[in-house]
Amino acid sequence: MSRGFISCLAAILVPAFGCSVWAQGADSALRPWSVRLSAQVGAYRDDNNLLGQSRVSRAFVDPPPAPDNPARIRLTFSHGGSVDVRALSRARTRWEFVVETDVADSDVTLRWEDVAKVPRGVNLRLVDLQTGRRLWMRTAPAFTFRTGSGVTRRQFAVEMDMDIQLPLRLSQVRVQQTRGGAVGIQFTLNKPASVRARVMSAQGKSLREIEPASSRQAGMHSLQWDGRDASGTALPAGAYLIELSAVTEELETVRTVVPVVLKR
Repeated sequence: MSRGFISCLAAILVPAFGCSVWAQGADSALRPWSVRLSAQVGAYRDDNNLLGQSRVSRAFVDPPPAPDNPARIRLTFSHGGSVDVRALSRARTRWEFVVETDVADSDVTLRWEDVAKVPRGVNLRLVDLQTGRRLWMRTAPAFTFRTGSGVTRRQFAVEMDMDIQLPLRLSQVRVQQTRGGAVGIQFTLNKPASVRARVMSAQGKSLREIEPASSRQAGMHSLQWDGRDASGTALPAGAYLIELSAVTEELETVRTVVPVVLKR
């Protein structure tokens, strides 16, 4: 099935041979959306896979691969095809699929496209059903796993909900030089996350990592920078930038940069 066919299907969802109508009468307050999934191992790639919601549900059942030309990697939804578009709904929804490959002892990368176009308030998470790991798909770019010997079958799900959830936030950020010459940094997290802090020049060049990625709970936190670069040399007076970045276990990320004037 060609990429052009999938793109057309995502845009207008015309009935086609091999498609079946599941339901109609979706919530008119919602709007259609779709996400393209791809799986790659080495030079082999399967990227014609679509999930989403529309006013009419569609499921395309793929023909089996030719016996003399088997696919080295294949992503298949639970109904046996590459398209799984459901009727628009605010209810929690789950798409299950499997990635199968006969390429042994290799990294398989699962990617998703067009998530930025999904309506705000629609929360999508990828779930690795083997390990239970969950990823926030709006900010996590991909997921990688290792194949074993022989044929590897890895099961996944994409879960959608429309619960009102506060995104990860770094707020109340304050940067100020103390009387002792150190620079104090304060910030507040609204949920647990791993936080990283670094100092940059006014032009954005990295000068020192103040805090390597470390786990912090929700609440107020503080750090200190002694005014030195990565080699321990005192930096001259002037303008610098403090970058704070945070990432949750689901790879929801946030970043903020604040200026500081170092005085000597």
